[in-house]
Amino acid sequence: MDEKAALQASRIAGLVTLVTGSALVVDPRRAGALTGIGDPGTARKIGLLDLALAPGLLVGTPRWPWLAARAVANVGTAVVVGRGGRAGRVTAASLLAVTLVDSRAARTLHARGR
Repeated sequence: MDEKAALQASRIAGLVTLVTGSALVVDPRRAGALTGIGDPGTARKIGLLDLALAPGLLVGTPRWPWLAARAVANVGTAVVVGRGGRAGRVTAASLLAVTLVDSRAARTLHARGR
């Protein structure tokens, strides 16, 4: 992955994280149900974590620590949502796949001091 692609991955991750986090905070019951998070309190906490990461993913300097933090958070979130039936397992698998992209982008940006 080159630097341009890694920065683009960070921006996309930031936007997705912002939208997902907002949905989980604003309507944790509905958004949680869609993602396999049965408990609205847990959904809201995951949403707050996403909202905390979004600014750094979008405009942080350097950007790589934010991507690395998102990768770690996604693994933890996958463990939690993976217990939520079929929707939770699908969400968990998606989070783990995205974690691979985040990790690769973080390594690329770290190597370039970005």
